[in-house]
Amino acid sequence: MDMALVLMLFAVACALTSVGFGIRIANDLRARGLQANPLLVRWMIFRYLSAYKRVTLEETGEVGPLYHYCSIASSLAAAFAVAGILTKVL
Repeated sequence: MDMALVLMLFAVACALTSVGFGIRIANDLRARGLQANPLLVRWMIFRYLSAYKRVTLEETGEVGPLYHYCSIASSLAAAFAVAGILTKVL
């Protein structure tokens, strides 16, 4: 199997994981009484992430774990996508 294809598959898996964590964040915000629609996560993920960070900091004094998980998954998706493109081009 081509290395670029493997890296792109990892990128897609990380992106889907990030969307899953975004849906969990939206549901968590809704449970706390804030307006968040899990179906709009793809378009409003940054707004939901900042709201989740603010709310969890106010409640517990620490950022909630979903924030870190979603950020890491998004970063890995971008890194794998760039590595896959570079592998294919070079």
